[in-house]
Amino acid sequence: MKHFDLNILQTCSSTNDIAIQNAKKGLPEGSSYLSYLQTNGRGRNNNQWTSMKGNLFLSTIFRPKINKVNWHQLSLIIGLSILESLINLGIDRRKIELKWPNDVLVQKNKISGVLLESFDNFVVAGIGLNISKNPQNETKWNTTKLYDHTNKDFSLKYIANSILKIIFKNYSIWDEKGFNFFKKKINKYIYNINNEIVIKLNSKSNDIIGIFLGLGDNGSLKIKVGNEFLEYYSVEKIFFPNEELL
Repeated sequence: MKHFDLNILQTCSSTNDIAIQNAKKGLPEGSSYLSYLQTNGRGRNNNQWTSMKGNLFLSTIFRPKINKVNWHQLSLIIGLSILESLINLGIDRRKIELKWPNDVLVQKNKISGVLLESFDNFVVAGIGLNISKNPQNETKWNTTKLYDHTNKDFSLKYIANSILKIIFKNYSIWDEKGFNFFKKKINKYIYNINNEIVIKLNSKSNDIIGIFLGLGDNGSLKIKVGNEFLEYYSVEKIFFPNEELL
């Protein structure tokens, strides 16, 4: 299994910023950063990530040997790894889901998200996980936290190490066997599978309406439109009409 090294910070602008700076200096894969406070956390699509003290802010460096066109799969591998970690920490596996590409939900409420930032020869993955506090200004999702679902008490360092162990175990498997090894396992937990989905590819495109079939080969989002099967690796927005919230 690939190795990691966890560094603890009291505060920083964002753990991804620290990881990116150090990756550019040549620090090895597995260099990881846990901060007890972030002053400028960020999420996917340039959204701000609300960083409340007591929650987990963790970033790690990867230098994948796999072809760069497949690096996006790492997002799903990490999402699955967080999900598996949360089950180990006491969350009921029947209540937890993975929303494509990498948000983790518990009882339909968001508990974790992943920000992947790719560069020429490395990737930095940032993980935000609600542990003891619920951000209130999430516009798209209601939120939840680990301690809503378990009465056990863990240190942030323990949680970070637990997540990293599973991430780097799955990362080693991905490196050796490829993504399709994980497809069936992820589809077991994928949110809203077999329900109607609306996809917007970009701001100028028309909506594509179909049935969400979960993951296709190589980590795509797979849908059925009429009798046609379509796969997408990048979309601007997805919406499930059966939801009350985006």
